[in-house]
Amino acid sequence: MLDSLLVNVSKYAASHQNSPIENFITEVFAWLLREDGAVRTAIADYLQKLGEEKSLPVKPLGDSKQISTQANFNGKFPDMLWDNQDNDFCIIFEHKVWAELHENQLENYRAYARDYLKKPFIVVLITAHSGQHRQLPDLALCWYQIAGVIEKVIAGDDKQKWLREEFVALLKSNGLIEMSPVNPLALPYYFDSKKIDKQLFDIATRTASKNWPILQLTGYEKPPFQRYVRSRFDEWGRIGLEFNRVSDADDIGSWAPGLFCGFMMDGYEHSVKDLMPDEPFALLMIIIDEPLHSHLSTNEPYQQLVASIEVMLPIGWSVSERTRFGRDEDYWNPLIIYRKLSEFIGSATTIEQQSATFFEQMSSLQQSLLGNEVFIAFTNDMQRRYKDK
Repeated sequence: MLDSLLVNVSKYAASHQNSPIENFITEVFAWLLREDGAVRTAIADYLQKLGEEKSLPVKPLGDSKQISTQANFNGKFPDMLWDNQDNDFCIIFEHKVWAELHENQLENYRAYARDYLKKPFIVVLITAHSGQHRQLPDLALCWYQIAGVIEKVIAGDDKQKWLREEFVALLKSNGLIEMSPVNPLALPYYFDSKKIDKQLFDIATRTASKNWPILQLTGYEKPPFQRYVRSRFDEWGRIGLEFNRVSDADDIGSWAPGLFCGFMMDGYEHSVKDLMPDEPFALLMIIIDEPLHSHLSTNEPYQQLVASIEVMLPIGWSVSERTRFGRDEDYWNPLIIYRKLSEFIGSATTIEQQSATFFEQMSSLQQSLLGNEVFIAFTNDMQRRYKDK
């Protein structure tokens, strides 16, 4: 590592006070993209592929060397701009190493670009760690992903290959490829993060007595139930409100079906770790009591509900049908509508704002279900079967 030219030069070219290392990395990255056509094509193709996965229109950029750094957006300075050859599309890049975004940083870029660039654009954020992926960039990447794309490039002469190796060595020397088991960015927030469960519990508590749309549905008239375990604010890794067709004999079960609105903090009990690679998520979840599990796979209203539900989802929400995995535990919570917790909270900062956000978004999902005839048919069928069990 000490033999790397860029690693050694970076000690003198950048300091965290005057010219952060991320500026040095940005300049090297931009130079590499301009000068190495194979790397430029590989990165452009990778961004286009990510864009397609998110239904974002990313025009081809591999043939364009129009790459500039530190453009002046009326006193704001995005790290890099990459215009396509026809100059009718642009990517705005913001690069972070071990620092957080400034308040409204990406939105400030968008506001300027909408007013002055006069062409379509997207915002790409590249950071050290996925925990820095805030403020809803169009595409969010980590530096190790950039390194991975570059390392797969085969074409080029010895000099080009050496320069690629130098850039990857620069990223590695700054801890951007082989991540530390302890994320340095998380440490200043340790005590705050320990309060999150209670804060989310309080949000659910503040909204429990509101006029939830689902309470209009026959059989769901009882107030929502809020679970927790003594000394904790969750049960089974989830925090929130249950809306059930609850029997008198069992006031915490009899889901036929139940509806849960809240937050998933730990995916172990529900076998949903695949839905939370980076952070907890907000969710509306259908929950089914055990006597009804055997009916789901052949239940026509349920199959119709699964087929129709993606059409009714508000922007930003995803759906996961869990019984396809064939695990017993998935039949307790077969259908989950979810989104990242950071996206769900958005710009709401006070308990009042966050409670309002929770009620508004979950009410919107409930209202969508109530307006879906298939959902009504499904609940009626499940309730009938539950009575006949």
